[in-house]
Formats: sequence, structure tokens, C-alpha cells
Amino acid sequence: MTLKLEHLQLRAETPRGLFGADVPLGGGLVVLRAENSRGKSTAVRSILFALGLERMITAKASSLVTAAMRDTLIYDSATKAETPVRRSWVSLEISNQNQEIVTLTRWVKDSTISDGVIRVTHGPALTSVGVYPSEDFFVGRGGSVTSPRGFHNWLARFIGWELPELPARDGRTAPLYMEQVFPLLFVEQKRGWAGIQAQMPYFSAVTDVRKRAIEFLLALEIGGRELRRQELQARLRSLDEQWKSTHSRFMARTEGSGISVAGIPAQIRPGWSPGVNVGLLAAVDDGWVPVTEQIRAAKADLEAATGRAARSVGEVSSKIEGQLREALDRSTRIQENGAILRDEILRDQEELAAIEGRLNALADDLRQYQDVATLERLGAHTAADLRSDCPVCHRELPETLLGSEPANLMSIQDSINYIKQQVELFNAMEQDGRRVLEAKREQLAGFRAEASATRSLIRRLRTDLTSPNSILSEEEVAERIILRQKIEKLERLVEEFDTLQAQLDRLASAAESLRQELSEIPKDRFTDLDEKKIEALRRSFVKQLQEYDFGSFSDERLRLSADDYLPRRDDFDLQADISASDSIRVIWAYLIGLLEVSGQYNTNHPGFLVFDEPRQQSAKDVSFAALLRRASAHAASGQVILATSEKLEPLSEMLQGLPVVMHDVAGYLLQPI
Repeated sequence: MTLKLEHLQLRAETPRGLFGADVPLGGGLVVLRAENSRGKSTAVRSILFALGLERMITAKASSLVTAAMRDTLIYDSATKAETPVRRSWVSLEISNQNQEIVTLTRWVKDSTISDGVIRVTHGPALTSVGVYPSEDFFVGRGGSVTSPRGFHNWLARFIGWELPELPARDGRTAPLYMEQVFPLLFVEQKRGWAGIQAQMPYFSAVTDVRKRAIEFLLALEIGGRELRRQELQARLRSLDEQWKSTHSRFMARTEGSGISVAGIPAQIRPGWSPGVNVGLLAAVDDGWVPVTEQIRAAKADLEAATGRAARSVGEVSSKIEGQLREALDRSTRIQENGAILRDEILRDQEELAAIEGRLNALADDLRQYQDVATLERLGAHTAADLRSDCPVCHRELPETLLGSEPANLMSIQDSINYIKQQVELFNAMEQDGRRVLEAKREQLAGFRAEASATRSLIRRLRTDLTSPNSILSEEEVAERIILRQKIEKLERLVEEFDTLQAQLDRLASAAESLRQELSEIPKDRFTDLDEKKIEALRRSFVKQLQEYDFGSFSDERLRLSADDYLPRRDDFDLQADISASDSIRVIWAYLIGLLEVSGQYNTNHPGFLVFDEPRQQSAKDVSFAALLRRASAHAASGQVILATSEKLEPLSEMLQGLPVVMHDVAGYLLQPI
């Protein structure tokens, strides 16, 4: 995987004519030297602009390039006279490992073409003028990495990268963006030297994005395994959300109907499958019966009613009187049972509120004891403050109970463990209480529905008794209609329940497959190859610090963290514990170390590195000279570009004998064409 910058071209149209610059780059060590404010930053930032990487620095693309390409440029170095820029663009010729050369063009200022467009010309249009095919891509907006017409999608394929999808904090996934990888390849002067990956943008909400970028660049297998683990966990969470949504929709369908769902949990549980303990229950009197039994009973009643002809009121008057007495008795029983059930529900609600209050109190106790445990580990003495009240009711204990020297007191850790057990117990009680309360509410809803049906029956029976004997009995006609409606409603509900079980069974099976795949992912943190790469990076890093005259402390205590692969001294962030000039040396050593590891092992490093003004914080001449030697030695098969305002004479002495491409900008970078 290779990306090499071959040639940079800048152009700006002004009322005084066309200005511009051509900077051949090539391979190996490339040094671009210019005095301060003469165009060095214009060149470096234009490279970022051509690659569509402005979000490393700013949200607005045109803000990345300097005023000389955007607003006004100095055309007279003696008087500093300026001329406005009417139109400007940047072109960058790049190549890859397949020796494919393309030319990128992006417009900084143009009346018709937006800076959100990058034109890819398939050929060396800057160094070998000719007619080549071209195509336009968009950049700086959603889809730039994923869409076929997104520039970073194209650039990733050109480099040979397959940017991974990463889990984000909001539950979705997002790609690792190029702007999150390039801080390890490109250090810009104003913001890049604050630390390793100082220019890291966080717009994707990806967790541990610094770590993920290093894992990707080193092609660590642990990174792929961890990403696979997180991907599977994200898919499990998605299945659980689907389960909850499907379950809650069906529960809303049955709410208030006197129907209860048995055997289906509110979320996916390992090992769940449709079985004998799963079913629909209907509230009848003071108990529950399967809905299928209700359907069978209703069908039997309908068959009996249908088997006889409808009779007149006179023929069934004695029967109607008996039915009315039964209906009145049933209505009374329902009211009595409903009143009892309402009282039980109120008591259950009070008990549930008491459990919730106890859980809140336990949570407070747990926090308090955990804080005390932390303080005691740090050497404080605070346990006595916790022994003056009852751990259950929190009332102050009398001295007669406390005594002068209490014996056999639980330790702080024992108290924490005890409280955790109490929390588990009360959580289980709360869950059981909620399930019982929900079932009783459904049973009460069933009572209400039955009471409503009984009242309707009483009205029909009374109507029949007051009707002429010759007309048909309203109750006998209505009975058949009501039974048919009841059967249709319950059968429809059973069909929906069967569909629900099938959907949940598929989700449960998919979740079981994901859990199985998760269990098969190796638990070991690093493979042998991962450890070799990390050790190679550590050796290169430490060796370079020795060469750069790192002075904050000896290197024996330096290591790379297994958590984020960044340098540590003991357990502390290295850069937070050293001088400013040594912090710059750390950045040199780490980023060049990544480049050197790519020469020993197969990685995703593209083999190029750009340092803009690397001699920060007045780093010593001996350190800067060592950096140039190290960069030259390990850029033979790749490319290291250093932009500097170092004085020409000492810089030439440092570069003497090194294979280097040197560009010394005399005057301003942008000159009349």
C-alpha cells in the first residue's frame, strides 16, 4: 500500500496576471525550505486541500489554504504590494504501488466550480502534458467515504485501503475516516505539534478512534478481532431492540383486553424458544385460562345456539327470567371481585414504591461505602462515620447498642458486598412485583370487559321481558352475533401471537448464532505478529529518542501502552511528563517509527510522511540533524517531506552527504507565470 506525492502545482489568476508555483516532490527525503511567511505553509496546506483533508484543521475547506490562494497575494516582495485573487486552484500528482499516476485538481476559488469537487485526471497531467480521461468526485460531505462518487472512497481504493466500519457511541456504525488516519502521516505546523494525533477530528462519534487509527495503520490483528467483536455486539443490541419493539407492539395490542402473554420475556434471553410454557391467557372470574380454551368454549356455545331456531319471547320467557337472575348475580360477583382486585393493585403499587425507595437508599449506601473504600485505599480514616446509624432504617443508634468499642464489625468491603447482594435481591423483588402487578391490571381489565358484556346482556334480557310475546328474542339473536365476534377477535389474536412467536424465534436463533461466534473469537489480546509489530515500534521509538538527545529521563522506563499503543513512562502519559522540546522529539520518533515498521512488516501504512516545521520549541541542532539522517535512511522506499524555515547554510550542512531532494524557495512561493 503506497501513496507518493509526485508533483504540486498552485495557480492563482489576478488582475496582474497568472501567478503560481511548481514543486517537484518525488521519493525519498524531500526538504522544502522557505523563509517565514514566504509560502511554505501555502504549499503544505495545499497538499492537505488537494487530498480533501481539511477537516483535520477546519470545518470550512477554503479556510485551510492561506490568503495567498484565497484572497490576496503579494506580487512585489520589496513593497509588499498585493493584488486580489480572482480564481485559484491546486493540482497534485500522486502515484500508488501499481505505478498508477493520477492528477488531482481542486478549486479554491471559482465562479462555477465548488471547492467540494475534486477532479481526478488519470495520468501525469503535470509532468507529462497530454490528453487523459478525468472524472469528478465530491468531498467534505456525507458519503465521501462510502459513496462510489465520494473522493475518499476513490482515494482509499487508489491507496489499497479498506477502511473499517467502527461502532459509534449512539449505537450505529461509522467508517474510520481518512481525516482520522492522516494525523499519523501528516503533521501541520499550527496544530499538529501539540501531541501524537493532535489533529484528530471526532465528528464520527467513534469510540477510541485514536486507538483504532493506530490499529488500522499497523494492520494489527487484534484490531480486526476487536472490531469483529464490537460488530457482533452491535448486531446483538440491534436484535434485542427489534425484539423489544416487536414484543411491545404486541403487548400494546393486548393491553386492557384482559389477555396476558405468558412465557415471552421483554428482551432476548439465551436459550429461549417457543414451547409449552408460552401462550396467551384470558382472565376469567378470578383465574386465567388459555385463550384456545376460550375459543373452543365459544365455538361450542355458537354451535349449540346455531343448531336451534330463533324463538319468540313468549317461548323463552321463563328461560330469560332465569338468565337475568344469573346475569345479575354474575354482575354482583364481578363488581365484588373487581373491588378486591383494585385493593390488591393499590397494595402492590405501595409495596413496589417501597421497594423502589429501598433500592434508591441502597444505591446511596453503596456509593457512600464505595467512596469510603476509595478513601481508605488512599490512606484516609473515615469508616467510623458510617457506624453511627442503622444500616437498614438509617435511624441513629443509641450508645447502649454502639458501646464504647464495637466488636465484630463488618469491614468496608464486606459491607459493599452485602449491599450489592441486597440490591440484587430487591431488583428481583421489583421485577417480580411488576410482573404480578401487570397481570393483575390485565385481570382487572378482563373484569371490566366482562362487566360491560354482562350489563349489555342484562339490558337485552330486560328488553326481551318487556317485549310482546310474538317477536323474536333479542338475546337469542345477539348471542350468536357476540359469539361470532368473540371467536373472530380471539382467533385473530392467536394468529398474531403465532406470527409473534415465529418472529421472536428467528431473532432468538440469530442472537444465538452471534453469541456462538462471539465465544469463538480468541480471548488473547495480541497475536505473535501483533506483538512483533508493537515491539518493533517500541525499539524504533526508543532508539530514535537516543539519537535525538531526548533529555527528560532515561529510556529504561519507556514502553508502549497495551491499551492505546502510545508511549508511557510507568503508567503515566509520556508527553504530559516531559519538556516541550522532548515532546516534539516524541512525535518525531513515534511517527517515523510507524513508517519504519511498515518496512519490516505488512501494514496499512502508505509509506509517506509530512512534517511541517518539525523543529519546534527550539529543538537542538544535533536533534534536528539526527531527524534528517533518520528520515533519509528510512525514506528510500517511501517518502518523507519536511517543510522548514531553517536557515539555508546550517540546513545544507546537516543534509550534506544525505540522499535528498531540496527545494529552496527564493522570495515568495507564488511567482508570475
